[in-house]
Amino acid sequence: MNNKRYVLASLMVFVFIFVFEWFFHGVLLHDLYTQTQNLWRAKEDVIMPAMFLGQLTFPFIFTFIFIKGYENKGIGEGIRYGILIGLLFIPSNLIYYAVMPLPFVLVGLWILGGLIEMILAGAIVSIIYRKA
Repeated sequence: MNNKRYVLASLMVFVFIFVFEWFFHGVLLHDLYTQTQNLWRAKEDVIMPAMFLGQLTFPFIFTFIFIKGYENKGIGEGIRYGILIGLLFIPSNLIYYAVMPLPFVLVGLWILGGLIEMILAGAIVSIIYRKA
């Protein structure tokens, strides 16, 4: 494993996910979260270290799994990987819908947004790992 490339890819995915999540959840879905505010912690009660730890560790795991199956097939490989990882999150979203009083439109948007996010993250990793 090329440690420099691994760290670079992981950090690039971290930056992308951080910005994507801020825009997707903080801007695009803001009104839906406001409508369902009784389901969420108040802003002052959000456990930021846990959120940051999750957002920091995910890209390193995401990139590690990618490089374990890396076939050097270009951006299509990253897109395919992103689709598969995005699909992996759908069952969890459906379970949240089953056990929490979430509007289905919110869950549907989580699914769509998650697929887009993972596809783009996979593309980023594949671009960084392409042949030099």
